[in-house]
Amino acid sequence: MKKFRAKILVSAFVLTFLASLEVLAQNSAQTPHIDVAQTLNIKISGGATFVFQGTSKDNVGKPNDGSNTIVYVGDLKLEKTLENNGIVVVCFKGGKGDGLSKTVQTYANVNSVSDPTFIGELEPLKVTDLYYRQSCFNDKLTISFGKLNFTSFFTGNRYSKDKNAQFITSIFSGDKIIEAPPQRVALNLCYVLSDKFDLSYGYFTTKVEHIDADGVNAVQIAYKPSKKGNYKLYVWENNNVHVSCKDITKKSGTYGFGISADQEVCKNVGVFGRVSFKDPSVATVKKSSEPVKASDINITPTLSWDVGIQIDGSIWSRKTDALGFAIGQMYGSSDYKVKTDYVNGAETEFELYYRFGINKHLGITPAVQYFINPKGGNAEYSHDVFVVGIRTRFDF
Repeated sequence: MKKFRAKILVSAFVLTFLASLEVLAQNSAQTPHIDVAQTLNIKISGGATFVFQGTSKDNVGKPNDGSNTIVYVGDLKLEKTLENNGIVVVCFKGGKGDGLSKTVQTYANVNSVSDPTFIGELEPLKVTDLYYRQSCFNDKLTISFGKLNFTSFFTGNRYSKDKNAQFITSIFSGDKIIEAPPQRVALNLCYVLSDKFDLSYGYFTTKVEHIDADGVNAVQIAYKPSKKGNYKLYVWENNNVHVSCKDITKKSGTYGFGISADQEVCKNVGVFGRVSFKDPSVATVKKSSEPVKASDINITPTLSWDVGIQIDGSIWSRKTDALGFAIGQMYGSSDYKVKTDYVNGAETEFELYYRFGINKHLGITPAVQYFINPKGGNAEYSHDVFVVGIRTRFDF
């Protein structure tokens, strides 16, 4: 995999370098300075996010000790528009830190910016998105193929989708129940049924290296009554190996569905809500060992809901500021019987943030998070967890 990524990066660099030399050669006689990106008509955007979070009392290890971490992530996006209504998109991401995951056990990740692969030394930039998008039939149908990010095409929510600027708790920044694969080779089709309805279908493979039949199918219908509201209903199935919560020798796939909505209720004030469900009778497996052991089973939530509000700072003459508050719950599987000490309780999450917009490129966001009954009562220590953090984001 590392060799594959390295080849992609080297190839991209060489092609860009050669193209730049050609442009320079053709234009050196006319102008002393050339903007290569502008000349090649490539849109470049990106930024970096730094997150500091701390707790006074962890629920893993020594329960009376607190901990703190710093996570930083950089991202870069290159977008090229072609003459035939096609677009090529390449996204890179790199950073360091997996947050408080080692000292705080929760169903909803405390820091959705963190990446479990960003541990140890600084992780170099990796390709997260690499795809071609084509519009046809007078823009009625859009086809995207390549290495796609699931959440870029499904379950999106205007007020709770940007983990770099809005909510940082994972349940509030996306659908935590859905078994969305990481960036995978995929095909996505989106058809505009009318001015108010869109229909999407996507297939995401389970492996990057080859096409298989064990991936994730997803269908979504989006209703847009106006520019101020979005309502989405989506269903999905994952055909990868799962085991029965009552008998781990039995294997099957799984399925789920969800509803996501956002609505501007008045000028500068928006609300959102989300409900998600997953088949509680099966569980995912950490590793494909034979025979499967109880220790190989992941305890994951199967039902969640969350609601929240975002208030734009324009109300108090701060156009670049925003205030957000959300509450949600995640429930464990009612059918899980493999571990006798398992509790199918609910974890309740709260988050409050305020984003200070220093300017249009720089924002600082302090936030507080509170988790009641972490992991539904299955954490190492059952006491509640209070997290305080500050996030800095600059982009271009």
